[in-house]
Amino acid sequence: MADESTTVEETEDALKFDVKIEDAGPACKALTITIAEDQIRSRIEDSYGSLEDEAVLPGFRRGRAPRRLLEKRFAGHVRDDVKNNLLSESYTKALEDNDLDPLSDPQVEDAENLELPESGDLTFTVKVEVTPDVELPAFDSIEVTQTNRSVSDSDIDEEIERFQQQGGRPTTPEGAKIEEGDYAGVEVKILAGEDAGDDAEVLQHVPQDHVLINGKSAEYKGHVAGIVVDDLGKQLKGKTGGDVVTVSMTGPSGHENEDIKDKPITIQLTVQSVHRIEPASVEDITAQMGLGSEDELKERVRTMLEQRNEQNSKADLYQQVTDQLVEKVELELPTGITGQQSARVLQRQGMEMLYRGVPEEEVRAQLAEMRGASEEQAVRQLKQFFILDKASKDLDIDVDEQELNGRIAMLAMQQQRRPDKLRQEMAKQGQIEQLYLQIREQKTLDKILEQAKVTEVEGTSGGEAEPKAEKTTKKKTSKKKSSKKKASAKKADGGE
Repeated sequence: MADESTTVEETEDALKFDVKIEDAGPACKALTITIAEDQIRSRIEDSYGSLEDEAVLPGFRRGRAPRRLLEKRFAGHVRDDVKNNLLSESYTKALEDNDLDPLSDPQVEDAENLELPESGDLTFTVKVEVTPDVELPAFDSIEVTQTNRSVSDSDIDEEIERFQQQGGRPTTPEGAKIEEGDYAGVEVKILAGEDAGDDAEVLQHVPQDHVLINGKSAEYKGHVAGIVVDDLGKQLKGKTGGDVVTVSMTGPSGHENEDIKDKPITIQLTVQSVHRIEPASVEDITAQMGLGSEDELKERVRTMLEQRNEQNSKADLYQQVTDQLVEKVELELPTGITGQQSARVLQRQGMEMLYRGVPEEEVRAQLAEMRGASEEQAVRQLKQFFILDKASKDLDIDVDEQELNGRIAMLAMQQQRRPDKLRQEMAKQGQIEQLYLQIREQKTLDKILEQAKVTEVEGTSGGEAEPKAEKTTKKKTSKKKSSKKKASAKKADGGE
């Protein structure tokens, strides 16, 4: 849409203006808008007309103040108000009429010096980052492998052990020192600078966080306030209530906070409590699940793991598709949105893992790892989002309220919570839109897989995958563009 000029004119009362649209960088547009003098005068007259009806000046009844006094007293206010309304109305209408999907707030050039002219037209330029243009490949060029994994007895035993830990009784031994496998309640302060002291700027404060103390098997890695600390287990082992631990490091490249991202920081941890889990017995777990015997428990767990394997297999197919789309599509991202979208990308990835049955503690750990990913990986995730957003529109994919409620009910069941309470919490945290995007992307990938070449193989938890069968679906897909814009990239923010 480089160097394109249009005249916007609709009904008799609508604002009329000319707009010229030019490329101003990767996925960035410069809109030069010109509003004619007669439109400006008309809006000023309308504003004074409202004032004449409503203004109360000393010595005059409401609606009786002379126009010259109103102009003398309110001229500056009226002109500023008209200017702001004209800028907002023309910019919004220009975006709508030219099908531009903004990713960021508009930047008006020389805004501090922009005034309504005493005579003549008003011309101003707005720069805005928009959804980048995406040219999708043919979906039947995509080839993926589907691995069908079986559930072993050892898988079932490990899952029951996990249930025992989850259903165990937390104890708080008085005066206990932290050991591997414990949970520590900590107050977290992230301070600006290396080896920062108490007088340093506090970039983030978490009054209470719970940290799992990993040992050698996890290379002592841990996460606190969403940030991975390589030797956190070693740092906290042996500490007790009231002890303070400080860790100097560089903030993760994928962090949402620009003051933390790639900056020297000091993490200050104050130990508040030590919690030790006393595992529940198999009998207790069996009773909690309303089952009559250990054999019934194992059968229930087998069914759950088979369902999880199916979900993981589908997630693996999705990843293969998105990897190939990212490789096949050339796409320049706007320069200023990586940090802005990172939080939304992480949020959707977290919900995706919860949907697949990943334990909450593991979700937190993986999200912390993702924050530490390279800038290149973060950009790749955003590229993936824009590609799937375009595919969703081309394939006319949408999500209805029933699908949203169904997914929330599933998440609530996995977290053993009431669906209505979970929905309220998600709405409060702005997660409903992210859940909508997650479901839409999954439906889009399912539609793409209908046309992709899929080879099935058999596999076990520890065995080699063997080819089973090959199937190719080449179902013709509608290329009709959806007129719905519920899921603009502005609300995404990135990949999945």
